[in-house]
Parts: sequence; structure tokens; C-alpha cells
Amino acid sequence: MKRIIIAIDGPAASGKSSTARRLAQRLGYIYLDTGAMYRACALEARKKAIALEDIPAISAMMDTLDITIAQSPHGNILMLHGKDITDAIRSEEVSNLASAISAIPIVREKMVSLQRKLGRDKAVVLDGRDIGTVVFPQAELKIFMIADVEERAKRRYRELQDKGVIASYDKVLKELQERDFNDSNRSIAPLKPAADSISIDTSHMGLEEQVELLYKLALQRIRSVAPLMLAQHSGFCFGVRRAIKLALDAAMQSPDKPVYTLGEIIHNPQFVKELEEQNIHVAKNASEIIDSIVIIRSHGIAKNEEQLLIEGGNTIIDATCPYVKRTHELVQEMCEQGYPVVILGDSHHPELIGMVSYGNQETTVVAAGEEPNIIGKQKLAVISQTTQKLENLQALVDKLLPECKELRIFNTICIATSKRQDATETLAETSDLMIVIGGHNSSNTKMLHSICSKHTSCMHIETEAELDQNMISTATPIGITAGASTPDEMIIRVYNKIKQIKGESDLATSIRDIPTFKEESC
Repeated sequence: MKRIIIAIDGPAASGKSSTARRLAQRLGYIYLDTGAMYRACALEARKKAIALEDIPAISAMMDTLDITIAQSPHGNILMLHGKDITDAIRSEEVSNLASAISAIPIVREKMVSLQRKLGRDKAVVLDGRDIGTVVFPQAELKIFMIADVEERAKRRYRELQDKGVIASYDKVLKELQERDFNDSNRSIAPLKPAADSISIDTSHMGLEEQVELLYKLALQRIRSVAPLMLAQHSGFCFGVRRAIKLALDAAMQSPDKPVYTLGEIIHNPQFVKELEEQNIHVAKNASEIIDSIVIIRSHGIAKNEEQLLIEGGNTIIDATCPYVKRTHELVQEMCEQGYPVVILGDSHHPELIGMVSYGNQETTVVAAGEEPNIIGKQKLAVISQTTQKLENLQALVDKLLPECKELRIFNTICIATSKRQDATETLAETSDLMIVIGGHNSSNTKMLHSICSKHTSCMHIETEAELDQNMISTATPIGITAGASTPDEMIIRVYNKIKQIKGESDLATSIRDIPTFKEESC
């Protein structure tokens, strides 16, 4: 993902820190609480009993001040001379002292230098009172958060009460008013919004609302910096990649023996044609194949088809996706235990045909949104096609649960599929146009198209030749996603064609050249 700097400024208790911290977590960015750094300076001055008017002493203190920020799963840990002071700096006394010490030029000079050093690699969210105006005036996104001082006083008062600190609301209000005045009227870097900042009034907003709003603004700004991006997890999934490798290896190792896949190994006509040129052929029926090498594709096959292949004297290479294999085992296990099985999915899909073959006469298939027929069933087991959406499974469970006394639910939705769908949906939310690449008969690609269509204009294509030039030329930003049967080469060709339509010359030669919407986590 394009790395940007997000600067969040505003008065005390306007919600900056909590929102910035959560925003950074959601984006996968680093969070820097610059206010905490000034608090550390204040804490050090208090410990050494240095008066703020004693500028030479303050300057000497700053020369030896050792502030470091460590990252943990729970947020930043602020270290002062190697000691954790994260909690020690949160007292009202330190807060008030921080406002005063931050107005001292030498303090600001040292802290701004350190903050710039910490944020030089971007992918960072910083909050304070001069981040967008002084520290990072070049920040790609600047937010200025405001709120009524009375509302901010209520927040700070509740926060102190939650911590068990005895406080007076009137005193808290007065201290905030004084702090606002001091911050806004100091001679060095006074509190004010940057000219290009976006002001947000949080007086009547909850934390989740604030985070959601800033998250959308951040995505829009990230997308505007890189107006053509690829959704993470696009293209071949593990199961497809494994099946193709096994087929290619078989063809290479046994050049004199026919190699077949039972059905298209992937729902991608162009790639299937390329495999055909390498003597990897497609057979439609198991009974057609005799004394050959047969690749069972990632979708899996029905039990009776496997038996026919064995009877035909074939060498079977099983490339069934492990996630699909697990559904076969669960269907059979639940039937053996006396549970009528309800399978969520498309009854015509080859994966479903294989799953149903492991069931019995009480096994039924229910499509997404369809009403299940379960009259008279006291207990049920629910299993999903691996490429379904989790919300479809949840909707089916909601329908079944009131109708039976015992319901066993197995979430067999492929993790890679879920990640692909989530990444695609997030990208679609901030794109003018989504390009979905994949076979027109691919179930998981059609699902991606359905997801994108809920949020923006969408184009489902198999090759770059199907791109609508008029739609491409007028849309910015554009997102790209690709189904599990789409090779990297096709993604590159589509990306480059879009760039050419846009009149841009920086084309990709590998998938790594294409800006990815979210950075890989593994």
C-alpha cells in the first residue's frame, strides 16, 4: 500500500490520541503520540526540579534526554532513559506541565527533529498540535479535530473517574480552557489548523464514528496518491497454484504418457489453452480416460468418478485443495453420525458435486439467499462451499437455528477466499471503478464482481481486450482484483492496458511492479 503520513492536530481531549491509535492499527501503520513525547520532557523536568524559566538548565536537560518509542501489540511504549513511563506521564500535573514546556523553543526544536526522524519512512499516524503545520507540513493527509470545550471537559472528567482519580469537573474545564488559550497563543508553533487540513467536529461523535470517518479519508488519500492499485491476495490461490504445478510436473516427467485433468483445472479458458499446448488435456468424463495420468483439480471430484478412474487403470494425482478435502470428510462424518447435512453453495459447481457425493439421501444443497426445506428435522449439520461469503453462511444459520434442536455448524470457507473478498471490498469502497479479472464461469470471480458492484461501478473481464476504454479514461481511482484462477501474467497485461489507455508509460514487467492496496502480512 502507498505509504503516507497522516497528521492529526487539535486541542486537548478532542479525541486525537484514541482515534489516531485505532486508525494506525486499522491501516497497519505506526502510531506516534507526539504529545506523550512532550509529557516525557515535562516528567524529566519535574523529576530534576528544573524550573521552566531556567532555559540553560532545560537546554542541558534536552541534550541528554533519551526518549525512545517501542511498539507492542497493545500500542506504543514510551521509554525515558530506558524506563517505561507510559503510565507515569498521564497525570494531570504532567499534562499541564507539558503544555508549558512545549512552548520552549529548544524543547520544540529537539522534539520536532526526533518526530521527523521517527516518521521519515512514512506509513505513520501522528497526533499533536502542530504536526500538519510544523512537523510534517508535507503530510499527505492532515486532520484538525475540534470539539466543544464543555464536551472535552466531560470526556477528560470521565477518563479520570475511570482511572480512579478524584477530580472536579469545574477544575477540569478551567484547566482545558487555560490550556487552549496557552496552546493557541504561544509564540512558537501555536495551535491552528493547517491551510489544507480537514476539520472534523467530534462533539457529537463516538470513537468508532471518528475512526471510521478518518479511515475512509485515509483510504481516499492513499488511493489518490496511487490511482491504480491491485487488491491484496489477487490471483492464483494456494490450491490452484499447487494443482497447476502438479500437472506441469507430471507432463514433464512422463512425456510419453497422456496427461489429463478431469474438467478444466482452473476456470480460465486462456490458461487452459496454454496447458493444452503443453499436452495437458481436459477430459469431461472419467469414463473417457484409460491408462493415463489424471490430475484431480483443486475443486475435487465425486466418489463415483474416482472409482471410474481407478477402474480405467489410470495413475491418479490428487490435487484437491485441502480445504475442499476437509468438506468431503465432514459431510461423510456427519452423515455417519446421523446428521442430515445442509450444504451452502451452488449445486451446479464441481466443488458441490464432489461434496454431495460424500453425503446420503438426507443431504441437501441450499443456495445463498434460498429458503431451506428442513421440515421435521430435529438436528442438522451445516457445511459451506469454500468460496462462499461468511455473511451467507451466517444468514443460513439464522434461518436454521430456530427450526431444530441441535445445529452443528462448520465454517469451511477458505481463508484465502475470505481474505481476497475482504481486501477487494475495502478497495472497492474507495474506487470509482473496479476491474475484476477472471473466468466468466468462475464462481469465486463472480462473487468478487458481486461484492464490488455493491460499492462502485464494476467490470468483469477475462482478458485486457474486454476493457471498456471509455469507462477507464474517465475513472479515477481504479481498483483491480482477480479471481483464484487468474495468472499473474494476465493481471500484468490488464494493468498495463489500463496504464496505456490513461496515456501513462510506466508499465509493469512483474506483479511486484503493481502497487498493492494492502501490504502483505506474510
